[in-house]
Amino acid sequence: MFDLRNATSGPMNSISEASRKYSDWYNQQPTGKKVLLAIGGISCIIITILVLIFHSFFLELLVKMSDAWVELKFGKLILWLLIFFVGFPPLLGFTPLAMLCGMTYGFPWGWPILASASVLGSLASFLVFRHILHNQAERMVHSSEQFRAFSEILKEDASLLVLILLRLCPLPYSLSNGALAAIPELPTLTYFLASFITSPKLLIHVFVGHTMKTLGDANRPTSAKIIDVISVLITGSSLLLASYIIYVKMQRKVRSYHQHPQSDDMIFGNFDDDIESGQNLELASNDYDDDNFIITEDDDPEEDDSLSRNIAGRDSLAKLDHDLDSQDLEATPKRYRDY
Repeated sequence: MFDLRNATSGPMNSISEASRKYSDWYNQQPTGKKVLLAIGGISCIIITILVLIFHSFFLELLVKMSDAWVELKFGKLILWLLIFFVGFPPLLGFTPLAMLCGMTYGFPWGWPILASASVLGSLASFLVFRHILHNQAERMVHSSEQFRAFSEILKEDASLLVLILLRLCPLPYSLSNGALAAIPELPTLTYFLASFITSPKLLIHVFVGHTMKTLGDANRPTSAKIIDVISVLITGSSLLLASYIIYVKMQRKVRSYHQHPQSDDMIFGNFDDDIESGQNLELASNDYDDDNFIITEDDDPEEDDSLSRNIAGRDSLAKLDHDLDSQDLEATPKRYRDY
């Protein structure tokens, strides 16, 4: 039987944990930043309410903007450049520009513009932050717990599959481009291929933008608009669900990475590699015993016993020689006296 309580406990626990972390983070911020965050949150709520109330007006405005953009002489080039440069952190606005591609040039014809600008912009941002702004990239990694965890995974396994899963996670677009550049183990070709392979997911942004434009068409029947709304909701929910599943799997990989016991080579170093590479191993004076033998912990007990017997035999022979010499010295004066 389906247990609703167990099915909803996981997401509710995740939401409560996320809210707790955000509350702790918010309380640690200075007063000025708290005020700005509160104003920003209230503004977002007000804008959302206004959009729900005056949605028809905003949709008509978006339709007029998209039609005007099509009439621009270099409209495609301008939109391409905007998407290209928004890949550099800390710039924002990738999602609105992606939806604008769908609203302006339709589905799926807006996808080539969006995909090419996104992939090349991500690659350019990656190269700039790796070779020029490397310190800023490292600061971005250390500023987020998620980026730190993902960077640790990529340092151990910078495979194409892992990076593809990471690119599908719901991470900030521009920030992830700069943060991933701080991982020296991540090859540039692997990053480019992962961005290229995951570019079809941008079709969802184009589809949502195109559907929003059709909703603003006054000549479109209501039944068609309802179907469009349902399709947008299904598409958006599917995207969120897929992103959440991938994100949860990556979090499990992070936890398993941290719980994996470290080997002795990671803690003490691999001495075999040092010997093979010709590096000298320095020994301190306390590494030798009184007979100038190297003290080791892995000696064979049988070898230790034979060594002890040899030393004892050698000491016995030395003592016997010493006694014989003493007897000879004592006997010589006695012979002279007899003489």
